[in-house]
Amino acid sequence: MTMHILLQVPQEEGQLGDLVAAIDGVLAREGVHPGVAHDVQLVAEEVVCNALDYGRIEGRQHEISVGIAIEGDLITLEFKDDCVAYNPLERPDPDLEADIADRPVGGLGVHLVRQLAEQVTYAREGVHNVLRVVLRTEPPGRHA
Repeated sequence: MTMHILLQVPQEEGQLGDLVAAIDGVLAREGVHPGVAHDVQLVAEEVVCNALDYGRIEGRQHEISVGIAIEGDLITLEFKDDCVAYNPLERPDPDLEADIADRPVGGLGVHLVRQLAEQVTYAREGVHNVLRVVLRTEPPGRHA
């Protein structure tokens, strides 16, 4: 099953709730475990917010498309945007042992995405950032 959700992102993040609701509807219809659906929502929110926070060009409309493919026991999310080139995977993992006041801002969301996913890859394809995130359809310890 492959579904493609296209989200036109204006200069505010108001459509993020619509995206999450659309993703949730697809996953519920496909019978994906609610815990995994929650993880997918967290990943989608983090990736879209990062694109808007770090890649947006003021005064310009951006387009972010989100593709969802469910094959076997894997869910593949593909986020494609026309924002400034930005590879979130180049960020170093945050020092989780450091005092919170000493930690640099940012990096926790990317760390969370890496922890939830089986695989995360980034590519710059022409003028687009393409981030692919693969998750299992069942939480750890459960079998489909």
